[in-house]
Amino acid sequence: MTSDLSGCPDPATCASVGGLDLGEVSLGVEGADGDQPVKLDQAVTDIGFRKPASSAVLAATVALASQAGPLLVFDGSGEHVFVVSPGDDPTHLAQHWPW
Repeated sequence: MTSDLSGCPDPATCASVGGLDLGEVSLGVEGADGDQPVKLDQAVTDIGFRKPASSAVLAATVALASQAGPLLVFDGSGEHVFVVSPGDDPTHLAQHWPW
């Protein structure tokens, strides 16, 4: 999946030049608490982003949905909810993407 997303060599300017800066990424892992190390066979239950570029989150969600199946995307308040399915056209989704 990493080949689906372009790199961001300079996070300070990445978003301003069209890069896909995901900001700080956190993973919720089944059976893990806080800062515990996780094993490769533990399921990821949720992914969170802090200060990402909106286009980066959309690109990551489309790439992840192609591997994991339909995803429910929502903001911290739950005010905006969005579903991304495998095969969705990113250009079409971008027209409706609330972030």
